[in-house]
Amino acid sequence: MGSRASALALLLGALLFAVPASGLPAQSAVLKRNRAKRKRAGEQRLLNETQRPGGNHVAAALQRYLSNSELAAALKDLEKRCKGMARLVQFGSSAKGSPLWALEISDHPGVAEAEPAVKYVGGVHGDEPTGRVLTLALGEWLCANFKTDARAKRIVTSMHLWLVPAMNPDGFEAHTRGNAEGKDLNRDFPDRLASKEMEPSGGEQPETAAMMEWTLGSGPFVASASMHEGALVANYPWDGTNDESTRYEACPDDAAFKHLASVYASNHQTMALANNTEFPNGGTTNGAAWYPIYGSMQDWNYVKARCMELTLELSPSKWPAEKGLVQLWENNRDALLAFPLAAAFGGVWGSVQEHSSKGQELRPIAGANVTVVGIEDMPVFSQDAFGDYYRPLAPGRYTVVVSKEGYQTLAANLTVPADGSGAQRHFLLAAEGAEGGGEITHSLRSLGKTAEGVAPDGAAAAALPWHGGRKGEPGGGAEDGGGEGGTRSRDRWLMLATGGVCVYGLWSTHLRLQRRSHTRRL
Repeated sequence: MGSRASALALLLGALLFAVPASGLPAQSAVLKRNRAKRKRAGEQRLLNETQRPGGNHVAAALQRYLSNSELAAALKDLEKRCKGMARLVQFGSSAKGSPLWALEISDHPGVAEAEPAVKYVGGVHGDEPTGRVLTLALGEWLCANFKTDARAKRIVTSMHLWLVPAMNPDGFEAHTRGNAEGKDLNRDFPDRLASKEMEPSGGEQPETAAMMEWTLGSGPFVASASMHEGALVANYPWDGTNDESTRYEACPDDAAFKHLASVYASNHQTMALANNTEFPNGGTTNGAAWYPIYGSMQDWNYVKARCMELTLELSPSKWPAEKGLVQLWENNRDALLAFPLAAAFGGVWGSVQEHSSKGQELRPIAGANVTVVGIEDMPVFSQDAFGDYYRPLAPGRYTVVVSKEGYQTLAANLTVPADGSGAQRHFLLAAEGAEGGGEITHSLRSLGKTAEGVAPDGAAAAALPWHGGRKGEPGGGAEDGGGEGGTRSRDRWLMLATGGVCVYGLWSTHLRLQRRSHTRRL
């Protein structure tokens, strides 16, 4: 009996180790590979079915300047093919009634998330058309490459990028700088020198009014860039001077703007080269130092929308020949990818939280003031749904102060590294007279993600771009969305259950054999 019991124990041990270690994980891996293979095959079939004649979609976007109706059709086609990461909205109409389109690129378009928003705007001037080409090509390229290119993947999965191909469709049709009313839209915004509040006068053109309303209503936008032609340079605020003289006019965020302009110029293939005859020192310029203008979109964005906008001059030619559009895209592609990442994640970013009424759970604080010492006039605010904030900064040492009425103020010294990785800081504010404030160093678990943008108290899933199991991100696994961790957990439970069944079956068999042996002996 002793030898039989020993043999049975050895058999049980072997089963408990061998079955879980070999069979089920292998089956799970095979199932996952088969599912991924079927998914890729389906995506490829969809791509083949909708492929435009004459080449891939990026190449098709670079063949020629599309008419307004052709551009609208191309945007709708992109939205259809890239369903799940593209959403097309009309945010207004031109003076002649042409629709103004904005294409949202994200892995959750239309869903409120704790992620930054950045925008590109083309066609402010009707006779400067390359923005309508580059924005469409960028959307197509992101759709085609977000699974294989790390930059595209992070843009799609960690922010909401908005592409406005044509702010002035009427001017494009007429080949004129101004809109249908002859108004230069980049002189039509409220100006900081004319009105400190920069409120609309009511006399703005329909395109300008729609852009302001959409920017303030769909944001907050962390950064923006408008696309022009006539030079090769990245231009930054201020655009005007109080005496209308041509001279360098530094804004409070001069260092950050110079840094962002340099990011674009240095990632452009030719902008920052010494043979850029007009701007040989790096391909950047202060607006007023080049020539002062008033009523510009970039100054309005900076002051009124807290959105750090550059004006990009992308070609010395006002209307580049269509045969050069492919090279124009090649020159700008890396810069178009680098700018939104540097603006959103290269400075300081994170969240502002408080303890909920339940004690240990955290909930976001909306409207907390995040101020950089020395740039107090230009704070940013934690966002309503999730308490996240994004503050573009140049590399360097800073003191950041976080405050809100009714809470204790926090201050933190930090370094923004030069490698573009940014400085993450998550702040826990305590109510006045209470204890428990400070910086949070662990992953936040109280930020949820819902279609309505409401974070339920104590939600389990974080919606922050630096959390959530995305490949290549902190906390991320090899599969999207943390799927590998969930599969491993299910495998463990399945292996334990199977082992339990095996043990029960073997033990039952042992008891039956033991009873039979006892009966025979009797």
